[in-house]
Amino acid sequence: MNPALRALKNTIRKDMRPKLAALEPEEIKRQSLIVTEKLFELPVFKESQNVSVYISMHGEICTRDIIQTLLHQNKSCYIPRCQGKVMDMVKIDSWEDFLSLPKNSWDIPEPKMDEVRENALDTQHGLDLIVMPGLAFDRTGTRLGHGRGYYDNYLVKVNEYNKSVGRPPVATVALALTEQIVDAPLPRCETDINPQQILHP
Repeated sequence: MNPALRALKNTIRKDMRPKLAALEPEEIKRQSLIVTEKLFELPVFKESQNVSVYISMHGEICTRDIIQTLLHQNKSCYIPRCQGKVMDMVKIDSWEDFLSLPKNSWDIPEPKMDEVRENALDTQHGLDLIVMPGLAFDRTGTRLGHGRGYYDNYLVKVNEYNKSVGRPPVATVALALTEQIVDAPLPRCETDINPQQILHP
C-alpha cells in the first residue's frame, strides 16, 4: 500500500474511533437488535450451517445474540483466534464454552492458542458464511477495517480452500452501526476485499 493511501486510511480511523467510543451502550444495543433481526431474515443466514462470527467490542454491532442463536439452532459457530498477523476461525461448542473464554489484549473473548479446537479450514465443509466487522463503510460497499488486514487475508485463504474442494466463494455479511456509515467514498487498495452485503439500521 502506498504511504499516502495508508495515511488517509489512518486519518479516517483516528476520526472514527472517538465517535464510536462516545456511543451509549443502550444506543448500541438498540441498533444491534435491528441489525441482528435483519441478519436472521437473510436467506444466506438461514441456509448456512457453518458460520463464523466476530466477537464484538464497544462501538460495533453486538454479536452475542447471533452466537447464541447459531448454537441454539445446532449450527457450527466459529470465532476468530489471532496469532501475530494470522487469523483462524475456530469452533465453539456451546454457550457455556463461549462464556468461559478468556479475554485478549483488546478485551475480547478469544480461545487460548494452546487449546485444541476445530479449525474451519481443517474440515471438509469449511465455512458457508462469514459475519464480519469493520470500522467504517461507505455507501458503495467499501469496508475500512482496523488496519491489521485480518479479514482481507483470511478471505483470500478461505476462498482458496473453497476452490480446492469445489465449493463456491464464501458468503460475507458485514454489520454496521449507523455512525459507521460514511457518505464520502472510502480509500481502498488492491488487497481490500469488500463484504457482499452490509447490514445497518
